[in-house]
Amino acid sequence: MKLIISLFIFIQSFFVFSQGQVEANDIAHQNWYQSQKIKDSLVVELIKINQNDSTFIATFKVSEKLWDSFVEEQFKLKFPEYESWETRREIYGSQFDMLNYQFMKLYCDLRIATLYDLFEE
Repeated sequence: MKLIISLFIFIQSFFVFSQGQVEANDIAHQNWYQSQKIKDSLVVELIKINQNDSTFIATFKVSEKLWDSFVEEQFKLKFPEYESWETRREIYGSQFDMLNYQFMKLYCDLRIATLYDLFEE
């Protein structure tokens, strides 16, 4: 019985593929990129819908700048030792790219939710 189980596990190991850090980074990047495309399309649509409302456009642009500043400050809280893109691996290791993309996706999705609220008005 032990031989059969061992043989089964050995055979199964040929069909199991581990995910390396590069693949995890790529998946995180793709997830963030998809969210970013949605956010950008919502921004374009909101500006298009409200193109005749100069107050909305001006306030919306300020809101976008403030949101970007907020995300930058949150990034500093999440990654306090971050110095530059070139030295990121020395401090956070190879997983930094994945963590960064997951962080950006989280805040991008939050912004998407706030943008959807503007369509309801």
